[in-house]
Amino acid sequence: MEKFLKNVKKQVKKEAREGGIKEEFIKELLLSDRLLEFKLKVGGKVFPGFRCQHSGILGPYKGGIRFADSVTRDEVEALSILMTLKCALLDIPFGGAKGGVRVDYKALSLEEREKLPRKFVRGAFGILGPEKDIPAPDINTNEDTMEIMRDEFAKLAGGDIPNSFTGKPVEKGGLSGRTEATGYGGFAVLEELCGVKKISHPKVALQGFGNVGSYFAQYAKEKEYRITGVTEHWGGLRREEGLDVDRLLECKKKGERINDKEAERIDNEELLYMDVDILVLAAVENVITEKNADKIKADHIICIANGPVTRKAEKMLSKKGKIVVPDILASGGGVAASYLEWKQATEGEEYEKQQVFDFISEKMKKAFCRICEENKETLTKAAFHIALKKLEDGK
Repeated sequence: MEKFLKNVKKQVKKEAREGGIKEEFIKELLLSDRLLEFKLKVGGKVFPGFRCQHSGILGPYKGGIRFADSVTRDEVEALSILMTLKCALLDIPFGGAKGGVRVDYKALSLEEREKLPRKFVRGAFGILGPEKDIPAPDINTNEDTMEIMRDEFAKLAGGDIPNSFTGKPVEKGGLSGRTEATGYGGFAVLEELCGVKKISHPKVALQGFGNVGSYFAQYAKEKEYRITGVTEHWGGLRREEGLDVDRLLECKKKGERINDKEAERIDNEELLYMDVDILVLAAVENVITEKNADKIKADHIICIANGPVTRKAEKMLSKKGKIVVPDILASGGGVAASYLEWKQATEGEEYEKQQVFDFISEKMKKAFCRICEENKETLTKAAFHIALKKLEDGK
């Protein structure tokens, strides 16, 4: 992850200089406001915990907490920088943050899974709060985790503070539509892309059928987009006439491998090279690199996962006239919804699901139009320039 952080900072520096950002401000952006590292003792074991607050220029810090054995100090700092840029691009009044615990989460007992989030809150309590830093779910954390954290925070603060965390259960003050928000945001970008480029009845291939990918597929199916390929970590399915998305969603709900009797099995690499209009990447990073970019047939790639297309690969694709919608835009539905949940708890309002989706659509589509108008070499470059300028102006 050291390379990940180095690459993120290198890109920020490069795009900031090309965008005319003042050198002193560039130096400031390359330093995080705060990076807390602490230990969590759970069940006789000790795990390293981290919370990075990158920039509070636009508002309170915002970002997820992940429990995974891949978590490192460098990873959370890199992701917090990207969250800062994402909030700026979407015009959300939050700063970027990220947190995590390096732990083999699947190896924890149920009791340890209850204690771990409480220990995290105790370790980071001094820097958290609704006007300071509002965590949200991420890898191996969910609405139940957030409710545990909220409960622990309330004990330490001497009273319940419902806007201290987002991603909570709806019945406990969470936001209707929050679970679906990132997948819906990616779908909103798909719709805007099809509108701008006048793509009718597109064929879509989707890598990743977790929470984000499955909701994306659900909304795409409702609008009668033809999804001809879907893969999970083990592989997936292809059917030129279109997959039975309802069947796939049913498998997902039951915790089974996706299947469709009319489809042929494919692996993740085969999906990347399918002859489709739009390739949606909602799984892992670095799946399209300079080594395989020439094999990509899709004219449009939407990046909902973090960093699924390398910068060199994006340049290669752009030279061939292909469009890559960057992750700092396409994955932004979650933070847009998080802002509404925080606002809901702060102001005592209650948003219906359709209001949430309308808000996400508005934010995503405005940002997409802005980066298209910026007319840079790639949409990622345009997105960085817009976000960095917003941060400089907000200083």
